[in-house]
Amino acid sequence: MEHLIRREICEGVTYNSIVDDRFKIGRLSITLLVPLDRNTAAANALLSCVLTRSCKAYPDMTALNRKLNDLYGAVLYGVVRRIGEFQAITLAASGLEDCYALNGESVSSELAELLCDILFEPKMVDGHFDPEDVEQERRQLLEDIDAEYNDKRVYAVNRCIENMCREELFAVGRFGTREDVVNLTQEQLTAAWKNLLERAKVEIYRQGRDTSEKVFERFQAFFGGKPRRISGSTKIVTEVKEVKHIVETDEITQSKLVMGYRCAYPKTKREVVACALMSAILGGTPTSKLFANVREKQSLCYYCASRADTEKALLLIDSGVETANIQKAEEAVTEQVELLKKGRISEEEMAAAKLAVKNAYISALDSLTSVQAFYLQSILRSEPLSPEEAAELVETITKEEIVAIAESLRLDTVFSLIGNE
Repeated sequence: MEHLIRREICEGVTYNSIVDDRFKIGRLSITLLVPLDRNTAAANALLSCVLTRSCKAYPDMTALNRKLNDLYGAVLYGVVRRIGEFQAITLAASGLEDCYALNGESVSSELAELLCDILFEPKMVDGHFDPEDVEQERRQLLEDIDAEYNDKRVYAVNRCIENMCREELFAVGRFGTREDVVNLTQEQLTAAWKNLLERAKVEIYRQGRDTSEKVFERFQAFFGGKPRRISGSTKIVTEVKEVKHIVETDEITQSKLVMGYRCAYPKTKREVVACALMSAILGGTPTSKLFANVREKQSLCYYCASRADTEKALLLIDSGVETANIQKAEEAVTEQVELLKKGRISEEEMAAAKLAVKNAYISALDSLTSVQAFYLQSILRSEPLSPEEAAELVETITKEEIVAIAESLRLDTVFSLIGNE
């Protein structure tokens, strides 16, 4: 697999080509990145669903599915993510590679045009999106939001972030709020769509074995000559004035403890990988400090893991605990973080972390979707990191580089979700 090749179509619109001959399926996607905004997050999330239901050329799901079936069973879908303090709305299509199509058909070119059609020429009724389509997708989005609420581990992590970053855009969830989705009007949805067309940073991806210019030319025809008014950046906060302790109650049997740390922003590729290794040593493997000591030796929790967000410079440690053990678990986690900051890393911990992180990077190559997601995660950086490059860097990262990142950790927020007894 070759590395990423980036070409600018116009200001704010970049075409990314990844040549990969391992699959018989190719993938195309348009990702629109806009700053997180409490006023538009729900509308953008709903748009990712509504836009992939129909368009002016194929005004209902029957017509659209017939077109996809004609393209050898192609698949069309939308995804919304949060990357740093940006909301990323992705419209994607997967279909048979051109070399396997009959009679010289170009499936990739057809899919490129279809993606542009659903973005630029959606189905409208009296100047707004079809009310029936909107209501059906609104119900589905509300179910997705409810699912996150009902998964108390996910809910606790989200609540920790909301409290930790309450004065920052990062507190805005990728779906917005349930209330905003319920109250979203047709006018707001239409205005959000127009805002995406005018102001979003656009990242287009072509993944597969096809190296022809046809796909590039299709996207260029739609996006070329339309420079965008792009704004926004991710605010990095490293200082902590006071540790916040937040406690909520719920009808649960297993309490949740989430500890949010600030850390230095990893500027270089090596620092990004070192940050991933730091998180793995702390709570990413069966030999990690949190698993081996807090869970196994002290039996203070059912699970205890860490995750690093390198784009926002955060480290989150979450665990499931008995209510009576919350204070002890917090103290035990703090102790392990301090040992890491002091460089108390065994050879076994180092080896296990490198193996786990390297495997995670290599696993990102298992599908076209995961490859694109990996690149997209670092697309706001001047030098995006490839999975292969990251895997190679793992073996060269030293203990000193990991400790340098760990030393910057500062506890910011402790969120506890306890059973309502």
